[in-house]
Order: sequence, then structure tokens, then C-alpha cells
Amino acid sequence: MNVGKPEILQRDGDAVYRVRVDWAQGTTELAYRLPDTFRDFLTDLSDAPVVALLIPAMASGEDMHVHGDLSERLWFQLSGPYQRLLQQVIPSLRRVRILPAGVRTGMQRAPGVATGFSAGIDSFCVLADHHYAAPPAGFRLTHLLFNNVGSHGTGPAAGRLFRDRHARLAPVAERIGLPLIRVDSNVDAFYGTGLGFQQTHTPRNASVPLLLQGGIGRFLYASTYADADAFVGPSIDMAFSDPMALPMLCTEALDALSVGGEYTRVAKTLRVAEIPDSLGALDVCAGGQRAGNCSTCVKCMRTLLTLEIAGVSERYARSFDLEAYRRRRGTFVAHLLTGSQPLQREIIQFARERGFTFPFRARGRAHVRRAGRLLRWLAGRLAPSRRHRT
Repeated sequence: MNVGKPEILQRDGDAVYRVRVDWAQGTTELAYRLPDTFRDFLTDLSDAPVVALLIPAMASGEDMHVHGDLSERLWFQLSGPYQRLLQQVIPSLRRVRILPAGVRTGMQRAPGVATGFSAGIDSFCVLADHHYAAPPAGFRLTHLLFNNVGSHGTGPAAGRLFRDRHARLAPVAERIGLPLIRVDSNVDAFYGTGLGFQQTHTPRNASVPLLLQGGIGRFLYASTYADADAFVGPSIDMAFSDPMALPMLCTEALDALSVGGEYTRVAKTLRVAEIPDSLGALDVCAGGQRAGNCSTCVKCMRTLLTLEIAGVSERYARSFDLEAYRRRRGTFVAHLLTGSQPLQREIIQFARERGFTFPFRARGRAHVRRAGRLLRWLAGRLAPSRRHRT
């Protein structure tokens, strides 16, 4: 894989950072587009495209020949430790060499502190600690990032959803009092099938602050899971390894941290419920069809059930269709009670602590699900093996 030297252009009021990429899939361009207001934040280093393209290169087994310079610290971490971590998460990846035109040291760290902002539970919790509270200056947010690096889907529909969501977020960020930097990229086009966003989101998103090292010196990446559930190993969700991975994506000029892992998702939700700016603005939806909350997907249901147990779901009547949630609640609770994932266990424990009783029908459905699983397991154990069949 050949990664060209970065170019920075101006196009229709936006600044565009782009590199040419020649690899097994052909010749194409990786680009990032953001408002020209933040043009001075752009670095001429190749750190961002190398981080964004490392997994595709490892998936195709191609060494990376980089025609721009890399930060020395990042180059060292990507060449060894980070690739070993990626192989533990995605075992099909192969080690590759990273061959830059040069390496740089001694860069100065910019004063900006940024986090990704989607108006979800995780991102609002980062605001609770690093904006609404009184953190030290070096950990106080100065900018919010809103990225198009794969979380909005693929194709033209993804671009429309990205723009619609940005239009909803812009006034929220204005009320919060922090500038929202819109970053639109085609990085998802390099991942193809088998490398979904959930399994690869960390380097995709981390490539954006690496792009903005001229203005951003610290990147706070919202945790998904509590630190107690973190691990490095095969997973469909890269978030489990973020506390170990983010330090490997730092440079001399950019500090990257996973934050919020000291809280469970339930604890985060309760913190967010005390933030007035979240009322009418909270957006947790995984439906992926339109901006705003569908109120019936897993993430919407999980959030609303937590708020209901806490007795504050009515505060979010402007953000969710509470009637649609109530119609689906029984089915969701039945699924929840038979689940074993960390975020499911947290809600069940929270309900016990609050003395919250799940609907009888939902508990009955859960018993049926468990019985069905047991019967399927027994059938598998008792069935004669194929070699004994006539």
C-alpha cells in the first residue's frame, strides 16, 4: 500500500486534507473535509491516514509505504505493539511494515482538548466531567468533534444521515457553549466487508484528532464499557480494548485517553439525567434510518428502561416516543433477563437495588426463553453423533 504525501486544499468553503492511496483494491483517495475556519488545525503529518488505513493494510497483508512524515512515537507504537493488539481483537489480520519517508520529534502540543460528540450517554458523560464540572485546564474541553468515519452507515444515505444529525447537534453544541467541528471522510470505503464499524471504530475516530494536531493536543475518547469489563481479545466491539489501545495512538503532540471507564453505563445515565442540556437533546439511537431516536431499538430501549427504573423517563418525553417504548418494553425486558452482556447485567442489578419489579409477562417470557435454551442444549447433548447414524 502506497500512501501519498498529504495535500491541503480549499473547496467550497471547506478545508480538505487528502492523500492518494495505491493498494490491492486500486488507486483512490482518502480525504477529510472540515470547515475552513479550522484549517489552521490541520497537520502536514501522515499520522491520520496511516492510523485510518492500518487495519485495511493488515487485512490485505500489504506493507505501508508512506510518502509523508510520521510522528516518531506513533510510528514506533504502530509498527509493533498496536499491531499485536489489533491481531488479538481481529485474529485474521497480518503484521505489516510501516515505511515512512521520515519521522519527526519535538513537536509542540496545542492547547485544544476535544472529544467526539453524538449527544449520546457516553459523550454527555464526558461533558459532565470535562465541561460542566471544574477540571484542570488541561482536561477542560475546548472543542467537540462530529465525525463521518462509518457510524452513519455506507453510501449516499450515510452522507445524508451525517448531515441531518449534524443539523440537530449544532444548536445543542451552541447551547453547551463549545465549537462543534464537522469532519466528513470517506475512510469507511477502505474497510469493505468483514471489517464493520463496531469492530474498528477506535482507529477510525482517533485519526481525526491526529489530523487536527495543529489545534488539538488532547483527545478524550468516551468509553463504552466500565474498566472492570475491559479486555484484549477477539471481539466484535473494539471498545473493550480502548483503555489499552488509546495510549498507543498518541504522538509527541497529541495525548489520547479513554475516559469514563470508572462508571457503569447505568451510572453514566444517571449523571446525564442531571444535565439540563441533555433534555430534548439526548440521542442514543442505533436505528440508523434517520436523525433522532426511534425509541424501539436496543440502545433506545436500554436507555429508557434505565431512566424508568430511576423514575426520570418522563424528563425525556421530547427526545423519545415513550408510548412506542412502552409497547415494546415487555419483549425487551424478556430478552434482557436472559442476557449475559455487561450492559444487560448492570440494568438487572440496578433494578434490584431500586426494588424495581419487571412486568410479570416479561418475566414469564424470560422463563420460556431459558427453558427453550436448556431444551436445545439437552437435545444437542443427547443426539447421536453422525458417525453412529445409519
